[in-house]
Amino acid sequence: MNSIIPVLPGLFFGFNWTGIAWIICLMMMIYLIFNMTDRPLFPLVNWIFWVIYLILALSVDFSVIGLQLTIQYVLPILVGIVASSFTYSWPKLFWAFQQFARLIIVVFLVFAVYKALTGYSPHMASTPMLLYVMATLSLGAYYVLQQKKYLIIFLILFLMPFLSVTRMAILVFVTSFVVHFSNRSISSKIPYAFLGAVLFAIVFTSESFQKKTFYDGKGEISDLSLNYYESNSGLNTNGRTAWQVGLEPGLEKNPIFGNGPRSDNAVLSELAGEDNAEAHNDYLSVRYNYGWLGLLCLLGGFASTFFQLLKVYLQDNIPLFSIMIGSTLTLFVGFLFFMYSDNILKYTIFFPNYFFAMIGITYSVSRRGLAYL
Repeated sequence: MNSIIPVLPGLFFGFNWTGIAWIICLMMMIYLIFNMTDRPLFPLVNWIFWVIYLILALSVDFSVIGLQLTIQYVLPILVGIVASSFTYSWPKLFWAFQQFARLIIVVFLVFAVYKALTGYSPHMASTPMLLYVMATLSLGAYYVLQQKKYLIIFLILFLMPFLSVTRMAILVFVTSFVVHFSNRSISSKIPYAFLGAVLFAIVFTSESFQKKTFYDGKGEISDLSLNYYESNSGLNTNGRTAWQVGLEPGLEKNPIFGNGPRSDNAVLSELAGEDNAEAHNDYLSVRYNYGWLGLLCLLGGFASTFFQLLKVYLQDNIPLFSIMIGSTLTLFVGFLFFMYSDNILKYTIFFPNYFFAMIGITYSVSRRGLAYL
């Protein structure tokens, strides 16, 4: 928006608009938590070790930037708690879907205008994550309702990571197309897997993808590696290999408890020659800041919540509920993928807030049932 409308200031009271957005969300969550009328059903016990560890790490090694990181990590959990405190009905859920759809339309139009005016993509890493939430819900609706318009919505949203050549987003979109949990038919996953392979092949052979992915500007599928940081793979990691090498001394020095909240910023900023820099790998960043113990607390929260929801998913066959819980389970897969190539844990307003809200909604619906109004 700043590039399309130049009169908009880049900063407001010292914060960029992204920062203002998640701070407003934080204040709203605090207000709503103190005004809840029903007991929240979000599985806080699954995440309590992660939250306690974050607070202890901050108290031992306090810094303002560490405080910001801690709040960013905790905010989505607060969103999940608030979302799980409400009682839902299908009209209410459909209304929420409509509001989210309106937001996505605005974001997509801004992307299209920006791309047309500049030739570049705004928020190349984070915007596909936001669109991925809607794409996953659309796929869920397509698999359950068998209405092609939802598949068309998915394909339109897929244009964004394709045109901006956001490689992990492309992989996540294609993978979710195949493994989506709302598609309960195992046999039908075979043709969808074939279509997914065709879709990936089209993307892989495109000139823009080849130029961005390989240093030589051309490569084969056999050149791809699961190890993104493999030095002799010929893959263009956009500087990520340098980040990993720069963080290795700290990883070896404090492998269990880490080096303190946001301590990676000092190392990465010096390497990048900027005031702030990111590892573009949440597994690497969490390990550096909080050690293996912190990473295990985080992944433990994901794993326990996923398997609890999976149990509900296997027991409940209500078609419309399959859209919600199937999409939520699928987002777990995308979240863990994005963590490998970006800082999705910090992108509260682009993905984690929506994801944890869906977790909260799913827990509320599964335990309270659906209201009639």
